[in-house]
Amino acid sequence: MIRRLTPLMILAVILVATIADAQPQRPTRPDLTREGRWDFGLQTRYNWGAEYDRSNGSSITLHDDLGWGFGFGYHISNKFNLGMNFGWRSVPYDAVAVDATDPAATSRYSGKLSTSTIGLTGDWNILPGKITPYINGGLAWMLIDTNIFAGWSNGCWWDPWWGYVCGSVPATYGKTTGAYTLGGGMRFEINDSFFIRAGYERGWIGSGSIDGTNLLRIDLGLMN
Repeated sequence: MIRRLTPLMILAVILVATIADAQPQRPTRPDLTREGRWDFGLQTRYNWGAEYDRSNGSSITLHDDLGWGFGFGYHISNKFNLGMNFGWRSVPYDAVAVDATDPAATSRYSGKLSTSTIGLTGDWNILPGKITPYINGGLAWMLIDTNIFAGWSNGCWWDPWWGYVCGSVPATYGKTTGAYTLGGGMRFEINDSFFIRAGYERGWIGSGSIDGTNLLRIDLGLMN
């Protein structure tokens, strides 16, 4: 997966650098380069695989996966940015389930774990210059869908094409939970309008069923 990801990242960085070089330069502000400005960014989120074991013998193995996201933020000062992020991914997994009444009875299955997040983020750019290390944190609401069939659900809804309709739709097992992240990395401002960020983040979910995930995040962004 890393070998497939690397050429894509290199191409994206070259493309953004080329566009940035072609843009007319704004007057440089030697004292404050970010305060009072907005960031808008497209994000890649590469998750490393991990295995999680439960005390009753059940386990789940999450595989490497490339997710996506976008976000925006406002620079309250030259160093501090407050914003919002939106992300989604579909992670392949293998699971072993143990029967609650018969520990010797196990079942194995595979699928894709879909997650969607929306949350608040805070970034602290340590240096005032255009190349700076940063630390960040986030607090989010997460929707988790196992894509495991859980029967049929009856209901009515408004369809933009067919109008008001009723019927049965397949339901899947899932849940909503809080999530939070901590991380850090480097920010590179190509010129007064474009930037690239690359960093590491560690994430946790509020249910505690998964003891943290590791991800590499690269942002390609625009400052306005």
